[in-house]
Amino acid sequence: MLKLFPIFLVLNFSFFAKAEERSDAFLVKVFDNYVRVVSPDKNYSLVSIIIENKTMSKLIGKVVKGKTDLAFLSIDPDKTKSVQVKYTKEEKLLFIPMAPASQEVELIVGKKTYEIPPQK
Repeated sequence: MLKLFPIFLVLNFSFFAKAEERSDAFLVKVFDNYVRVVSPDKNYSLVSIIIENKTMSKLIGKVVKGKTDLAFLSIDPDKTKSVQVKYTKEEKLLFIPMAPASQEVELIVGKKTYEIPPQK
């Protein structure tokens, strides 16, 4: 019985390691080649957007709702900034990296974890 105990522990921890990330806010991690987004499960009228710069250079970007610029951000390497915005599903919510320039990132509620561009 004691010989099976270590096997049980390994299986139990591997189950938890595969659990998906979840958040009550948008967590946007910007890497050199892609952006990873962890989105909230449900819609909130006031939502936080946490942007984490995982690159080696300063990140400059903006948060846009519909056609309105809500915030301009400058984030040093390995630093984080957050913004709170009023949100409705009728308008697109975007994070647009401007320097280094990259693809705009649509923030979608309920999509769990996704990457721009998608990793293979």
